[in-house]
Order: sequence, then C-alpha cells, then structure tokens
Amino acid sequence: MSAIEFLKRCEIFLGLDNSDLKKIVDLPSCQEKTYQPEEAIFHAGQTAEHLYVLIEGKVDLLAGACTRPSKLPEPTLITIIGKGSIFGWPALVPPHIFSLTAIAKAPVQVLVIGGSDIRNLFRLHPHIGYEITQSLLQVIASRFRIIEQLLVTGKRSILFEIPKWTGR
Repeated sequence: MSAIEFLKRCEIFLGLDNSDLKKIVDLPSCQEKTYQPEEAIFHAGQTAEHLYVLIEGKVDLLAGACTRPSKLPEPTLITIIGKGSIFGWPALVPPHIFSLTAIAKAPVQVLVIGGSDIRNLFRLHPHIGYEITQSLLQVIASRFRIIEQLLVTGKRSILFEIPKWTGR
C-alpha cells in the first residue's frame, strides 16, 4: 500500500484528498522508521519535533515514565496506540513539548513527519491545516477523556486501545 493510500485511512487525514496527502508525503522530513519492543520513541519533557503515524505494531503512551527516584509510583498507562493512529501531536501545538512517553510494545513501524514541515504546510495550504486540526481536536479530546477516567477511578491504567484504523 502506498503512503498516500495509508494516510487516506488514518484518523487525522480523513478530510484530505490525494493531492493534499501527496503534499504531506513529499515533505522532506516524511519518512518511515522502525522501533524495537520496549524502545522509547520519545520521552515526556522532550521537545516535540515530529508527529508519528503508526503503520504497524502498538505503542504505549505512559505518564510518569521519565527518569525519577524509585520512591515515586510506577508510570501510568494512558492508552495503547493502534495501527493508523497518530501520536506525538505536541509537534503541532505550542509549546511543542511531549507530556507523555511513547514506548514500542512490539516491533513498530511509523511514518515520521517533521512538526515544523507540517506547520509550514498549514501556512501555505490553510485548508490542510483546518482539516487536520479538526481531526486532531477529536484525538486530543479522546485522550483527555481517558485521563479523566484515570483520575476519577484512581486506577493506574485503563486498557483502552485507540485503533482508529479505517482501512479495509
């Protein structure tokens, strides 16, 4: 499957046509990358330079997974990212700092897109920025609902997978 065909089925790119998706795929920073199980993709507190689209595998998003004294509680699993979902959205939203840590659960293949490249694309093609922003707001809202459930229930994790793959 081509990168355009894949993106066409992903949660934040659903409102874009092939010519818009080609503009994204043609960005200089848009490339595939692989991660091994238990490998950190990014850590909370790091500058968010890239947006990630999960092609294969699963990724845990964890709160409190940074280097910390052993007396602090274990990290909290916020969600499990599935095929076709995005993560690393702080690359698109100031202050561009990751608040969670992303860890590969299995061998993972992602499409990595530079945040500055895609933000520049938004300036050049506002309709692309609008469509992606509308979808991104839904992603952010769903993740906040998960965090709210964690806070209300006091649980360390809610096994809530975000599959959002619309492919056939």
